Amino acid sequence: MQINIPLLNQQTPQTVLKMINLEASQLSLPDSRELMWGAFGAYGVLQAIAQSFNHSLLGSLIYGVMSVVLLYGGTYGLLRVLKEDAKFQRTATALAIMSGLAALIYTVLHLLFGIALPPPLPTEKLLRFLLFPILIWMVFMYAFVFRHVSLRPAPAFFAAALFVIVIEVILSPISR
Repeated sequence: MQINIPLLNQQTPQTVLKMINLEASQLSLPDSRELMWGAFGAYGVLQAIAQSFNHSLLGSLIYGVMSVVLLYGGTYGLLRVLKEDAKFQRTATALAIMSGLAALIYTVLHLLFGIALPPPLPTEKLLRFLLFPILIWMVFMYAFVFRHVSLRPAPAFFAAALFVIVIEVILSPISR
């Protein structure tokens, strides 16, 4: 039995690159349950790794799982309210991929500055300063994705900001 993973298709990486630049919507992604679960799995692992610098191992794992649950559940609930259930798989996949990329960027920045700057320097404050543009990019990316689901600009931006605030700002300190 051959397994067809759309991530290995030529279309998916090109679409993700276009989504990073806000040139393509999530509707260009393949409608694949395997891709969605793979994206959420990678997102959860990357979130746990990104949080492992500041949290205990158990706290990092809890944060990774809870962020997946909140992103999946929040997306499902929002699309259910909008009666756009047909777009759920692609929308959830896009949000998980983009959030996973943000967690990967944060991890790389943390490793670079953690290695480059000796411990007495305020590495954490610098990283929080560098994380802010990533959070802003995530809000705009989420809003862009929600706009293609049928939300108007202001509600899309509000929903995007709410997602990012709940997952990145509120959940992070709780799971320490």
